[in-house]
Amino acid sequence: MSGRTKTAAPARAASPARGGPPDLDTLPASRWRESSPRPGFWLTPARAGLHLGTDQAGAGISLSAPGPAGTRIGVLGESLFGRLFALRLLGLGAEVTAVSRVPDKWALLREAAGDRLNVTDSVAGWPAHAPGPPTVGHGPQALVSDLRRAPSASAADGAWRTVLHVTRSAPRRSAFWASADVVLVLGAHFAEAAGRALGGDAERFASELGDGEIALFWSAGAHTLRPDIAPAETVLLTP
Repeated sequence: MSGRTKTAAPARAASPARGGPPDLDTLPASRWRESSPRPGFWLTPARAGLHLGTDQAGAGISLSAPGPAGTRIGVLGESLFGRLFALRLLGLGAEVTAVSRVPDKWALLREAAGDRLNVTDSVAGWPAHAPGPPTVGHGPQALVSDLRRAPSASAADGAWRTVLHVTRSAPRRSAFWASADVVLVLGAHFAEAAGRALGGDAERFASELGDGEIALFWSAGAHTLRPDIAPAETVLLTP
């Protein structure tokens, strides 16, 4: 007896259940890198962090702090900038301890920040809580000091720690300033102080700053910035 023979269709791969996770093996491969002129799908890191100011090309410059690596910031200038950095660190989820010779200047900021800001006259016992990522426990820990003596360089050792020292002249033979990740010079009138801290090239660079300009020195080189201070920030910083 004759008849037709059926040929079985090739088996199809099982599809994931609707609403389930995708099969990662089916996704296109990609590398983390800067944007490329070639077409394709690329991941570009966000320029996020502690906003420092705007460069001469109009681009915003940010410091990757607070972050998984500890950061030391030296500021040659007036103590008001310590309060500015504290305000912005609070906005990034950090818990801030301010060690200040002028605690009254912190009154409005302390009222606005509540228990996220502690104003004291000593660095002893810092950090009071274990540093961690934003929203985890007490979050990142930041220390802002305007005392004449710089904090210990080791204070920034460890993850989610940011330590800032603002002064008109960096202390001589300071381990903190010798190991600073970032130094800001808040105007040409601090050029001599920049020279004592960073050398002659830094002094010459800072001496050429124009009105309203500040100098940034970090691993990427030297940059001229304009600090962007919002009116709402000014209200909290100048009681």
